[in-house]
Amino acid sequence: MPAMAVESGPAAGVVGAALVARQTGKLDLLSFDMGGTTAKASLIRDGKYETTPEYEVGGGSNVTRFMNGAGHPIRVPVIDLAEVSAGGGSIAWVDRAGALRVGPTSAGAEPGPVCYGRGGTEPTVTDCNLMLGYLGRQSLLAGNMPLDHAAAEAAIGKRLAIPLGVDARTAATAVIDVVNHAMAEALKIVSVQRGYDPRDFSLAAFGGAGPLHATALAEELGIGTVVCPPIPGAFSALGLVGTDLRRDYVRTVYATAATADPSVLETAFRAMEAEGSDMLERASINAGRRRFDRSVDARYAGQSYELNVPIASGAVDTAAIGGIAEAFHIRHAQTYGHDNRAEPVQFVSLRVAAIGIIPPLTIRQQPAAAGTRSAKPPREVWFRSTGTIAAQVHDRARMAAGAVVYGPAVVESLESTILIPPGWQARMDSDGFILMTRTKQGAAR
Repeated sequence: MPAMAVESGPAAGVVGAALVARQTGKLDLLSFDMGGTTAKASLIRDGKYETTPEYEVGGGSNVTRFMNGAGHPIRVPVIDLAEVSAGGGSIAWVDRAGALRVGPTSAGAEPGPVCYGRGGTEPTVTDCNLMLGYLGRQSLLAGNMPLDHAAAEAAIGKRLAIPLGVDARTAATAVIDVVNHAMAEALKIVSVQRGYDPRDFSLAAFGGAGPLHATALAEELGIGTVVCPPIPGAFSALGLVGTDLRRDYVRTVYATAATADPSVLETAFRAMEAEGSDMLERASINAGRRRFDRSVDARYAGQSYELNVPIASGAVDTAAIGGIAEAFHIRHAQTYGHDNRAEPVQFVSLRVAAIGIIPPLTIRQQPAAAGTRSAKPPREVWFRSTGTIAAQVHDRARMAAGAVVYGPAVVESLESTILIPPGWQARMDSDGFILMTRTKQGAAR
């Protein structure tokens, strides 16, 4: 099934975030994955990720699902993702009207950002993070990939600051503001536009650049806790290791809740479960590790879109059909802010997810021994609330369990950097997760 491979990397990151939710007890999470070219957002509720029956991919830019018109629809069940062209390599530019833009073009890995010294000439998000001090000259790959601060500053000055009529630092700050706003909009798509208040969730930040921008997004959305798992730059690969085997089956039906025949629906569900059981048998999944999740795509008669409603696995009878209709009313009100119980509820598709449960995976990276010194030489970092200030810099690999770092500070690891602005603190737990919390309101950069 080649279509199932589309966006499988970002989807694996969401699977990993669901593992984080269950392991840390923060069952309601917004998943935020920022790499070199794009940023991806998804929602995890009660420790489970959300799915959607269709997806839109491609269209000449790296913007997927919530941008109209240019993509290609894929009608298979996938993890619900919102994706925006906002990564460390996204190029910042000034358009003909004099407005600052970021992306969708990316510098990629070759030549990469200007500061990589590989021939790049266009300023990127990474160059701006370096100029503001969020990244250090020796931040990447434990210092084995030095960054050229002077080249980044020169490119920002020439390509952005002069056309905008501002100094280079102001231009770099504006780039970070633009890209943060775009990523916050992606997070709103999977939360606010689905009927959820992001303030009720924690934020799981990963990808090479995710932890660098996470607190700014949390501030914009009113989120109080950010979770940075171990090895954030390779976290999607870890999600692939921890995912259950799953295959989705669907049958089309057209019936209202008032006219649906319970025996017909039950027969269809059982047929799909039999197909799923055969698949799991071929995959050597024993009966004790098999699960079948039923759901219905439903809508009000005359609507052109459906909502997926999970249902219990018991036999479908008249009472169960009434329960499906009631669950749809509740889901519609949650998603759109209203329902209409006088309107017939129409069933469009029946779905079964056949799941082979793998042994539980515990995510853990051994913290340093108690008493290990993690501090590195401080460096100047710019924050909107403080201006340029000497910030603490810490080596994540040398942080002990229970260690607390107060902002303004930076925590560096081999493949990622965590920014802790004023008004925030970060604590290392016993499994190697860093949990950031606000110590006061209004702690934006």
